[in-house]
Amino acid sequence: MAERPSKQRPGPRLAVIEGWAGRRSAIPFALLVLGVLALGLVALLSLNTAMGENSIKTQQAQQRQAQLTDRQQQLSQQLSGLSAPGSLASAAAAQGLVPNPQPVFLNPTTGAVLGSASPAPSPSPSPTPSPTATATASAAATPTATATPTATATPTTSLTPAHSASGSPR
Repeated sequence: MAERPSKQRPGPRLAVIEGWAGRRSAIPFALLVLGVLALGLVALLSLNTAMGENSIKTQQAQQRQAQLTDRQQQLSQQLSGLSAPGSLASAAAAQGLVPNPQPVFLNPTTGAVLGSASPAPSPSPSPTPSPTATATASAAATPTATATPTATATPTTSLTPAHSASGSPR
């Protein structure tokens, strides 16, 4: 058999070097690690921002709660002033009611009437209302509270109208 002439190409000859054939590059792994770190930092930054916003909202809610508590206390004081016996008596007198010297009571369990009903005496000339107290505050404080009786008094068993058509309490 005759040897064939080899065809050699001009230039360097390529050869496989042992050890590099199965080894992968470290660049994709490094990019993956950097990407995970970047995503972690972005998540941490957004979490920190959300916590700051929630802290501000909580502080505003606490301030609003303090304002509402102050308002509730002001209204409770105003209500206790309006429901005081002297305030109720002056409001009833302003509506033409007079105190009955012989009130009638009802027993709620039995429904029995205790006492005898009698008409109240005719009213004296209506008294002039006394000036109301007004609480003032400085310009930097909360709005002023005025203690003027604005609630209407409902007749109780000890107050009867000054006059009625049949002579008995309404």
